[in-house]
Amino acid sequence: MKLKAQNRIVTAALVLLLLLVVFGALLSGAPPARATEAFTLKVRSAPVGMATDHERSRYWLLDKASGRLSLTALGTDGAVQGHMTSRDTLVNATGLAYDAGELYVGDVGGERPEVTVYQVMEPWPATDILKAVPFVLTYPDGVHAGTAILLDRDGRLHVVTGGDAPGIYAAPVAPSSSEPNLLERVADAPAGTTDATVLRDGRWIVRTATTLVTLDATTHEPIGQVEIGVEETGQVLAQGLADDTVLTAMGPGGLVTSTEIPGPAPTATPAPARTRAAAPRPVVAEAEDDAVTFEQTGTTFALGAAVAVAALAGLVVLVRR
Repeated sequence: MKLKAQNRIVTAALVLLLLLVVFGALLSGAPPARATEAFTLKVRSAPVGMATDHERSRYWLLDKASGRLSLTALGTDGAVQGHMTSRDTLVNATGLAYDAGELYVGDVGGERPEVTVYQVMEPWPATDILKAVPFVLTYPDGVHAGTAILLDRDGRLHVVTGGDAPGIYAAPVAPSSSEPNLLERVADAPAGTTDATVLRDGRWIVRTATTLVTLDATTHEPIGQVEIGVEETGQVLAQGLADDTVLTAMGPGGLVTSTEIPGPAPTATPAPARTRAAAPRPVVAEAEDDAVTFEQTGTTFALGAAVAVAALAGLVVLVRR
């Protein structure tokens, strides 16, 4: 091959490399669309917990009840943004909550007198969970099967139980991470509760297999109810990015259903929700293969493709000599 033709091949490869890098940077930096319609989960198993990060337009899933603690971050279209893993081991997790920049994993399922809720500091996709803080919680009245966790507007942790006498139990305002914390029963819970969350306007909402029930934040009495309207294999609940909707999952084919919140909205303007200053994206250090999972999207994909094209062009030049 003539030198002039070789130069054209190399130049074309370099131009393609530049275009792919620019495209990848634009793709990774673009803000996510604020989807208002239902979307489909692209995960293998039905989630046991779901929570919403409104500040970053992101959803978090807990999709394993037992084994190593693992969380999945989703975009507004349901696409996986990355995973977080920890060396903490779950026994029977049934709930996930997000509050003031922190995730709370409720390992509260099964009949037992004592349960654990893990606080995950500064969650970010595709990083290790460097510090999962355990809060051991003890029921004051024997053995119960927890079905959900939630945090009220003041950040106080609650556990919802099922069984013959379903209840709502509150942890101390400032629970200890070094010794067990005694729970306090504060109200009865709707029968058959499978998940619960606190809305940004302060109302509580719980779900059963087929129904959504809104509770008054002070009395915990029902103030609204609506049927979910779709048969679901998963039984989780999270507030949507829009303040007037909640999301439930998983319907047919992994469908996440958006439903308007039943019951009247608060007449008084609620106090601002507790927030934390957004932390910068952490630098991900090299880790063992089983400690962190990365999703190749955006810039990572573009760089990989560009390098492959450039390498192929260089190989062609060498072969033609």
